Amino acid sequence: MKSNKSTNIFSIGIILLLLFTTGCYYDQVLPVEPEGDIHYAQDMQPFFDARCASCHPDDSQPDLQLGTSYNSLISGNYINTSDPSSSKLYVKISAGSSMESFATETERAMTLKWIEQGAQNN
Repeated sequence: MKSNKSTNIFSIGIILLLLFTTGCYYDQVLPVEPEGDIHYAQDMQPFFDARCASCHPDDSQPDLQLGTSYNSLISGNYINTSDPSSSKLYVKISAGSSMESFATETERAMTLKWIEQGAQNN
């Protein structure tokens, strides 16, 4: 009788362990591929305002403040439309970089797509 009870407790423990370690993926956020055109004023600047501008004011490069960020990115050679994935802006926020934690996968995808679309100031 004792061995059946021990076996049942062990089996329940294994089942619970499997449920708790393999059944929950709610904490993983999958990147959302941006649809359509990415607009600087509507998409990129709000990203900079929320994640970057407080540490990149007018005395820091690139200056990512509203009204000066686009020119700062262009004049500072942070954008490479002929090879978007090598753009300094994209590389800085890419996985494994020093600024990785300041952008989500979705924001990285949006940034790359904006550069691929020609990095327009629209």
